[in-house]
Parts: sequence; C-alpha cells; structure tokens
Amino acid sequence: MLFAVFAFIAFSFATTTPAYAYLDGATVSMALQALTGAVASVLLFGKIYWAKLKNIVKRQQD
Repeated sequence: MLFAVFAFIAFSFATTTPAYAYLDGATVSMALQALTGAVASVLLFGKIYWAKLKNIVKRQQD
C-alpha cells in the first residue's frame, strides 16, 4: 500500500506542467490569515482539552 502511494505521488510530480500563475498581495494575505486561523484553532482546541484532562486527573487524585 505504501509503495502504491509513493508511486502515485512520484508520478504526479513527474507529469506536472508549469502554471505560469500570478499571486498578488491579497492572495498571499488570505493564505496567511487562513494559516494563522488554523494554528489558533489547534492551540485553542489543545488548551480546552488539556484543561479537561487536568481536571479528570485532579479528581482521581482526590
């Protein structure tokens, strides 16, 4: 299975053609905003569930 995935990825990169695309400032800004939002979401998710896990452990110790 791993070989099939590797072969697919290698074939995909071997058959690509140049896009000749233009990225303006708004596109880069939007990508950075999406990346920042994703990182903030992951951090908040981790903070919430870390607090829940600490409460469970704390209750078991008491």
